[in-house]
Amino acid sequence: MNYKITDTDYKNILRFYDKPVPTKRSELKDAAEDIMALKLCSCIKKINPILTKKNEPRAIGICTKSVFNNKNLTRGKFKCLKKRSVSFKKTKKQIKFGKSKTMKHK
Repeated sequence: MNYKITDTDYKNILRFYDKPVPTKRSELKDAAEDIMALKLCSCIKKINPILTKKNEPRAIGICTKSVFNNKNLTRGKFKCLKKRSVSFKKTKKQIKFGKSKTMKHK
């Protein structure tokens, strides 16, 4: 089940990556999607030389899991050439941002 991403979710994304939070909703959404697209595309570029060019779908899967799925988000369409862009949705009501606590620090 997919949920709509709220303004607070976009703000949480920007605060997690230490970016300024705009006041307009459209700027807020664009800023959050830009940073997630940057993270996804840079991850794919870092992993791709390690594997090979023919394993790009594998790199996309690995990066999608680390950037989106572990935070309760699903990735939609994306592109990394020219202007980076990505669309995403929530899979659960709350998205997870922040560092996970270890057994020692609970």
